[in-house]
Amino acid sequence: MEHESPSHASPLPVPPDLARRAFWHDRYAEGSAWSGHVNPALAEVASTLEPGTALDLGCGEGGDVLWLAEHGWHATGLDGAAPALDRARREAGRRGLTARCDLIEAELARWQPDRAWDLVACHYLHEDAVLRERVLSAAIDAVAPGGTLLFVGHHPDEPEELAGPRRHTRFRAEELAASSRLAEGWRVQTSTRPRVSVRQGIPVDRLDTVLVATAPSP
Repeated sequence: MEHESPSHASPLPVPPDLARRAFWHDRYAEGSAWSGHVNPALAEVASTLEPGTALDLGCGEGGDVLWLAEHGWHATGLDGAAPALDRARREAGRRGLTARCDLIEAELARWQPDRAWDLVACHYLHEDAVLRERVLSAAIDAVAPGGTLLFVGHHPDEPEELAGPRRHTRFRAEELAASSRLAEGWRVQTSTRPRVSVRQGIPVDRLDTVLVATAPSP
C-alpha cells in the first residue's frame, strides 16, 4: 500500500557531507561490514504487524530489507554507500527478492520523503544529536497514518570498554521521544534491551535503546 507523504514546511537545505560519504563508502568497499542478519528489534516489531510497505533508513548491506521482503513486505532501503547497496542488490537477486526490494542511494542528512510507508525503521545511526534529530524528523514524516516508527540505537550505559560508536552518538529513547515531533495522538513506547552481538567470532553483550511509535490513524 502506498501513501502520500504528509505536508510540512520544507526544511532548510543541508549541504552534502563529503567526508561522511567517503568514510562509509570506503568502509563498505573493503568488504562486508555486518552479519547480514535481521536486527532483533525489527523482527520483533514487524512480526506483530500486517505486512505492507517498509522503509529502512541507513540500510547498509540490506539485511533488514531482505528479511522484510522475505516476510511479505515491499521494502525500501536508503543508504549513502554505493558499495553496500550493490552488495544488497546482488543478494536480493540471489534470493529472488528483487521485485520486493527497492535499494536507493541517498544521503540521510539531506533526504526528505515524498511518500509514506507503513513501517519506518532506523538502526544504529552513528551520528551526533543534530543529525539524529534531522533523520528522526524525516522518519516521522515518512510514517503513514496508523503506521509504525522504529528507532534503535546504542544505549549510553554500555560499558566504556566496548567497541562501537563514539559516546556522543549514543542516546536514550526517552530523551529522543521528548525532543522529537511525536505529537499528541502518537502512541510511544521506549525500552532498554540487552542484545548479544558477535565480533570476530566472540559474543559481546550490548545494550540497545528502542523507540517504537504508532502514528495516529486517519
